[in-house]
Amino acid sequence: MDDLQKGKRLVFLQFALIIVLAIFPDSATVAPWLNIAGTVLIAIGLVLLFTGFRGLGKSLTANPVPNADGVLVTTGVYSIMRHPIYLGLLIITLGLVISSGVWAQIIIWVALAVLLTYKMRWEEVLLSAKYKGYAEYMAKVPAIIPGLKRRK
Repeated sequence: MDDLQKGKRLVFLQFALIIVLAIFPDSATVAPWLNIAGTVLIAIGLVLLFTGFRGLGKSLTANPVPNADGVLVTTGVYSIMRHPIYLGLLIITLGLVISSGVWAQIIIWVALAVLLTYKMRWEEVLLSAKYKGYAEYMAKVPAIIPGLKRRK
């Protein structure tokens, strides 16, 4: 299987897990403070997600395989974290879990986190191969948590 097909399968799995999290809410039985906390997380995640989308411009793709005409973006939100879109997705979906009241969904959220971590690491291999400065960028900027130093 080539990289593009592998990427498409990862994207399909990612969206399948997100859809499962989104279609099973039962917020009527949740304590109001959990509903508020979940909604706040969803809002924060959406801001991060769309800031990441906007920052990538023509380099934006759901597939981990970089666009042929894409450029390495290291400014804006990408100057403080390498993967704001993945973090945004994780925060949004955690908000869905919290506000849904269906705690078994945490299993699906963990599966999504594992999938996105795998996708992120594979994407970084591809980005390192495409962009000369990516290894240096990785050394300076954390993957998803600003202020967290990269393990050596």
